[in-house]
Amino acid sequence: MSEPADDHFSKIAPQYARGRFGYPGELFDFLLAHCSERKLAWDCATGSGQAAEDLACRFSHVIATDISAELLALAPSHPRITFRVAPAENSGIDADSVDLITAAQAVHWFDLPRFWAEALRVLRDEGVVAVWGYTWPLVSAKVDHVLEDLKGILVPFWPERSAILHAGYRDLSPPLREIVCPKFEASARWDLNGYLSHMESWSAIRYHREVTNENLLGRFRSEFAKAWAERTMVVRWPLVIRVFQKG
Repeated sequence: MSEPADDHFSKIAPQYARGRFGYPGELFDFLLAHCSERKLAWDCATGSGQAAEDLACRFSHVIATDISAELLALAPSHPRITFRVAPAENSGIDADSVDLITAAQAVHWFDLPRFWAEALRVLRDEGVVAVWGYTWPLVSAKVDHVLEDLKGILVPFWPERSAILHAGYRDLSPPLREIVCPKFEASARWDLNGYLSHMESWSAIRYHREVTNENLLGRFRSEFAKAWAERTMVVRWPLVIRVFQKG
């Protein structure tokens, strides 16, 4: 089965799911404070469902959509989450029904004019859209130095639309009112295998392997191992966040 347009992850669904991590509860609490109701949230491009699980703790119901059936199959079931295959631009959700839309590490893949139109259609008045992402993991000076060398090799292998994320989402300009958002940071405590599994989920790693037939992370593993000071280390991702409101 061929991949839908801008589906960079179905072919590496297990690696993608293993390389994901959760987002800070303070982020969801901030978003909730700006929602007038807590009936329905839409987690758009949910992947393997990390953000949807956090939303389900706070909303009566969550609809979690993705274009990848392979990724959705890896999401944990939850009584308040409905998972279904659907693109960001055509969710199938009822008009004027959603209190909060989230898109974690995903909005740069969307057809943005069509997505904003869909968001306006499904949101209630005063409904909120929050999009966030992250780029490079931060560990320590030594580990991050090795990562710099790896990043240089990957430059030509990132899909074109990754540039929207790498530019910090600053060029997003939806027809919605912006909410000033504080800074948030995701973190996880991983061993070296967890850290490398995260990088294995990057689209550029996949495309580098397809073009060169090289295991790039295998080449760098010994360098990372020398820089990895403890059995487990804290990995941090400063989040790039834009939050908007209808009405």
